[in-house]
Amino acid sequence: MDHAVGPVPDSVRSPAQRLLTLALVLAGAVAGAEPQASLSFQRSGQRVAELTGAQISTRVAPQTVTFFDPHAGKTKSYRCWPIKSLMDAMYGPGWDATEYSEAILTALDGYASVSVAAKLAEPGGCMAFEDLDVPGWEPIGRRKANPGPYYLVWTGANQGTEHEYPWPWQLVSINLVKLEERYPEVLPRGAAPGSSAARGFAIFKGRCLRCHAINQQGGKVGPDLNAPQSVTSYRTKAWITGYVRQPSKYRYTAMPDHLDLKTSDLDDIYDYLVLKRAQPEKTPR
Repeated sequence: MDHAVGPVPDSVRSPAQRLLTLALVLAGAVAGAEPQASLSFQRSGQRVAELTGAQISTRVAPQTVTFFDPHAGKTKSYRCWPIKSLMDAMYGPGWDATEYSEAILTALDGYASVSVAAKLAEPGGCMAFEDLDVPGWEPIGRRKANPGPYYLVWTGANQGTEHEYPWPWQLVSINLVKLEERYPEVLPRGAAPGSSAARGFAIFKGRCLRCHAINQQGGKVGPDLNAPQSVTSYRTKAWITGYVRQPSKYRYTAMPDHLDLKTSDLDDIYDYLVLKRAQPEKTPR
């Protein structure tokens, strides 16, 4: 391990401390090529390594990538570490073929993107640490966020979020987990393999869990979809599937449209939510 003391959990920091941490981290992203901010690597919440950008570059050779960044809306060039090489260096060869099948990528504000870990072993992924076009990072996304100090990008034409590739920015940690340990309440218990509910869960895990929770487990950006009541208890199927496909048609929201989803995909997501309606939270607030 590279540090004897881990970072202070966000839950025990005051709002002022959180703002100071954000300022220091983003300042570190501007100060040099490799950020001084640490990136933590964990397995089931236990730290495997925690290194600064300079330390990572001694283990993984940086490269330059140029591609169309959908979050910037233009062609961008970044210096980055290939994500497969980075994961190999931190976890050792074969990390993508273990029982730790899910990767949770957590940002500075607590936003957590959940991905099938094996995706991080595919070519095309790169952990960007320097914007070569704009000193100190060009703002990206709807809210024009500074993506530094670490921003996971994908250079392939079919490696967008619509294909369930994670694109987290302001990244602070990567945690390999067994999904049943981290989010047991989200699992589609009783769903037959290959069933509509099982397929819907797979889509939900890849696209929705980063923002939404089921029974208080999952993302915190959007509302819990099963607690205290299932969304299927007070919204019609037509409303739910229509909203999931194109929320911008209904209201101004940070939730992205999913225009690529087929009717059958939306039906599967709905069937998963119906299944979970019969599996309410065990410990209400």
